Amino acid sequence: MKAIILCAGKGRRTGLKVPKCLYKFSDGSTLLGKNINNLKKCGFKDANIILATGFCESLIKRYTLNKFIYIKNKKFESTNMIYSLNEVIKRIKGADLYLIYADILYNFKDLKKLISSRKDITTMVDVDWLKKWKQKKNYIDDLESLKMKKNEIISLGQKVKNSKNIHGRFVGITKISKKTINHFKKEKKLILELKLNSNLDFTSFLMNLIKKGYTVNTLKKKINWNEFDTKKDFLDYQGNTN
Repeated sequence: MKAIILCAGKGRRTGLKVPKCLYKFSDGSTLLGKNINNLKKCGFKDANIILATGFCESLIKRYTLNKFIYIKNKKFESTNMIYSLNEVIKRIKGADLYLIYADILYNFKDLKKLISSRKDITTMVDVDWLKKWKQKKNYIDDLESLKMKKNEIISLGQKVKNSKNIHGRFVGITKISKKTINHFKKEKKLILELKLNSNLDFTSFLMNLIKKGYTVNTLKKKINWNEFDTKKDFLDYQGNTN
């Protein structure tokens, strides 16, 4: 198994001059460091951790002592994480892939549960998300649709005006099996779409897969996690995810 931490973007809403995954908390730790520690607790070796870089790649390499796999999105200014994902898919062979947003923190025990899933595509969904989201300023602007039927997602990623029909919150951690990765590589039309839609975000990519007949399963539960979009998110963080 391999893990990819998606850390190519600038994180413009934070106002930081460094990648937000390198923002230092009061104890000196960073999002990236905490994420790597979680991966190691789940059995990932250095050689199986991929950092999809872009903005300030040299800083990320220096911070991580240049000991992981680095795949740079050279077009990070004008593309989204799907471009980074496509670059990774072209290079990996024979492994389940775990995609993790670089701007989140989570409990490693939840990742272990995701690893135990035998489904081809499984993504983590927080069903107890709303109370936390209401603490955000202008949280309505950040609402996204997510509807499930039993344990499968039937739609997600659309902007909505209220939380009435939202079944959970997409966390930003997804497993894609080796079998499915190999299928992606053989499906030339899908690879072409990835190239042509390089500004696609990941939830839109999952929605496209659902429309093509793929099943996107969920690990749905009350999940202890944090998402960091603004500098205030960092300042408000109480360090309670691990």
